[in-house]
Amino acid sequence: MCWYGTSLTLDLKNKWEAGIDYQARFQNNLASYKGSYISFSSSKSITKRVGLQAEYRLGLVSGSSFHRFSFGGEYEPKTRKVDFAFRLLVLNNIQDFLDPQEATQNDLYWRARVKWGFRINKKWSGYLVTEPVMKFGGNRFVDNIRNTVGLKRKLSSAAKLDLYYMYRPDYAKSRSNRLFHVVGVNVDFRVAPRKQKK
Repeated sequence: MCWYGTSLTLDLKNKWEAGIDYQARFQNNLASYKGSYISFSSSKSITKRVGLQAEYRLGLVSGSSFHRFSFGGEYEPKTRKVDFAFRLLVLNNIQDFLDPQEATQNDLYWRARVKWGFRINKKWSGYLVTEPVMKFGGNRFVDNIRNTVGLKRKLSSAAKLDLYYMYRPDYAKSRSNRLFHVVGVNVDFRVAPRKQKK
């Protein structure tokens, strides 16, 4: 699978952030288009180490649409040589089918993420992420796990290129397990409108 995306994050006043993200997903070695995902998010820093996050994501996939609402928090302890972060989210995923005979699915998940980031030089940095996803009342305790290794390159003061590989075992099906290999490319922008006005 291949995922391509871009994101824009706005640094606002009083330690608020707002963001929008678009991602297109392809499968079968780019032979088929799977769908698009558009996310709107906001976050608020409570202290230097703790922040709250909320997000709405719309998924447009052939034959159905997904509405996902999430809320949670992130903790970033003080470290010297690496950047470390722990995030915990609760997600409500609603799937609507175009076929009226298909019933709408409404599931609740909780999702944890541990991230280690490290600087290589002035332009490049790397990161490792493990992210288990658990469905409340699911067949297994862990629904799937996203293990990611990535590199980021600074393109300008406001833009970074994000290249990553994701190893994603999926245990959601009761009869069989699946394994996904994902290669992704993102261009991430971050701007501070209040600073530009000055």
